[in-house]
Amino acid sequence: MKSKKIYLVGMPSSGKSTVGKFVASHFGLPFVDLDKVIVQKEGMEITEIFKTQGEHYFREVERYCLLNQIDRTEGLVLATGGGAPCFFDNMDLMNNSGITVFLEVSLEDLFNKLSAKGTNQRPLLKDLAREELYNELQTKLKDRIGFYSKAQISLKHHLDSVTARVNQVIAAIEKLEE
Repeated sequence: MKSKKIYLVGMPSSGKSTVGKFVASHFGLPFVDLDKVIVQKEGMEITEIFKTQGEHYFREVERYCLLNQIDRTEGLVLATGGGAPCFFDNMDLMNNSGITVFLEVSLEDLFNKLSAKGTNQRPLLKDLAREELYNELQTKLKDRIGFYSKAQISLKHHLDSVTARVNQVIAAIEKLEE
């Protein structure tokens, strides 16, 4: 398992980073948050990249950083950004180089979490009123579900218990590895 790559995909705030850290620890692998890799490479926050360079530039950088992680010789658990699987052939590349896990969360759970937490650090959801946020999440989920559903493992879960979600992911990965 030391050279295994596990990619977590799903909507913004679906728990990829939170769950990913625990999954990485369980398997003795490093955890990587793709958004943090992008911020480090570019020297600016993602919201600033979107504002100054635009989404197309961001997606190019995101792909470059994803390819660098895929090319690593050692294993990892990678939390992608919500849109990463939906551009270029990123989802296919992840499927061909490791295990992809779609953390599927209901639209209502995502909306409630983002409404409570705020969206200032999420450029595609920033400054939206509650109704606009719900509608945008609904549209994004509809646009992205086809990409997410290509994951080798799809897990529906609620955002209530981190431990339960982590255990669900670990069990599914171990079953796939049998």
